[in-house]
Amino acid sequence: MPSQPKKNPLNARARAPAGKRQGADYHGPGCHKSVKVAAVEDDIKMSHAVEKAVRDWLSKRKRERAASKAV
Repeated sequence: MPSQPKKNPLNARARAPAGKRQGADYHGPGCHKSVKVAAVEDDIKMSHAVEKAVRDWLSKRKRERAASKAV
């Protein structure tokens, strides 16, 4: 007898898009609201705004660490 596909419960969260991973972040309500408003103003998803901020921070950190090692 073939197995039945599992039903998706109504309260289940959607999976992350292919190639993406979900992470948890914790910040104050003022920060969350500010990022959400800015994302809406720029017509992008909040997750894209947060990803860009993290990538910018990592890039800056990498440059700073390279500069401090060069001295």
